[in-house]
Amino acid sequence: MIEIVYKENAKEAGSGRKLDLPKNVRQIGEPEENRKIYIEDYVVTYLKKMAKEAALNSRAAILLGNSEWMDGIPYLFIRSAVALKNLEIYGEGVPFTDEVWAEVYGAIKEYFTDQDVLGWFLSIPGYPMDLDRELVKTHINHFGGVDKVLMVAEPSDGEEDFFAYENGRLARQRGYYVFYERNEAMQRYMVETGDGQGIEVKEEFEDRATRSFRTLVQEKKDLSGQKRVMTFLYTASTFLVMVVLVIGITLINNYEKMEGLEMALTEISQSLESQDGQAALSSANGETDEEQQMTEAMEQENARALEEELAEAGESETPDTEKQEEEDVESETPTTQEEEPEAQEPESTEEALSQNVVSIPESYTVEKGDTLLKISRKIYGQDNKIDEIRRLNGIKDVNHILVGQKLLLP
Repeated sequence: MIEIVYKENAKEAGSGRKLDLPKNVRQIGEPEENRKIYIEDYVVTYLKKMAKEAALNSRAAILLGNSEWMDGIPYLFIRSAVALKNLEIYGEGVPFTDEVWAEVYGAIKEYFTDQDVLGWFLSIPGYPMDLDRELVKTHINHFGGVDKVLMVAEPSDGEEDFFAYENGRLARQRGYYVFYERNEAMQRYMVETGDGQGIEVKEEFEDRATRSFRTLVQEKKDLSGQKRVMTFLYTASTFLVMVVLVIGITLINNYEKMEGLEMALTEISQSLESQDGQAALSSANGETDEEQQMTEAMEQENARALEEELAEAGESETPDTEKQEEEDVESETPTTQEEEPEAQEPESTEEALSQNVVSIPESYTVEKGDTLLKISRKIYGQDNKIDEIRRLNGIKDVNHILVGQKLLLP
């Protein structure tokens, strides 16, 4: 048969009623829609062991458990099995005597007080085969009803099927469920009756379906671990993407700030250059004004010196003229010889100037009434040395020199 292993959830019953269905099950074949059969794994192991021990003979057992109804469908939960040791099976049928039923109810009273009879088990060497009329008659007489079943197995290969009474015959069921739970009552029965070794029996006769179920559980655990790993990786990837986005936004903001800083520095540099230009222009204007003031002062000094010289020349010229007139009146003769020295006077003046130029001193002590113009004329016989004397001696105001001040001469 096809085995389908899965975990079935509870189904809602009619009128809001809900059955407490087993959680961990494996499906054998395709269960019928009008009847749901569940058998516990310990019971399957026990029945297979019992049948294998008497592979050449038929063995029988009573199936115990509970039955529930939901939406008009019977749900059978087979949780235990009681072996019929004193039952002899012959060709005319299975004789369920009073002694047999006394044995069954004694086991129910001692081990399975909360369970009911749900059918019977029969191992038949050479099965599968059609069930004879005697077996059908036995089932109807002792296990009548839609909530009772017959489980038939072949002792050697362990092939089993369920049958239920339908339309006057035992109809083979296409599938059922094997479920797993802590079946302490069945374990205690197996140990105390000597028909099994408790948990060791289950481990010894564990079939491939049980291994498949455990494999399924392990795969689910592995899948759960993989999901946790994928969740962690997804979380880490999301965090990494967020970090990259934050870094990118920070870099963009920093780039914008750098551009703003560069623009600010450019504006400051341009402002400084403009201020430097204005300062240079103001300095140039200041020097021009200072030179202009110096020139005006020099012109004023020259004009004042010229006026003084003209005044001195006027004073000296008047006595000479009167003397000359008196001489002309007294002698009434021409004085040619006296006029010649006057004509030669310019030559002696030029010689004196040339001698002064040659003998220019290194310094000069300012006297009362001296000005730079007078000193220039006195020492050099010309006016163009004023500026050189001023710069050599660090004089700012050409009109301000002190009596007794020693001036260096260029």
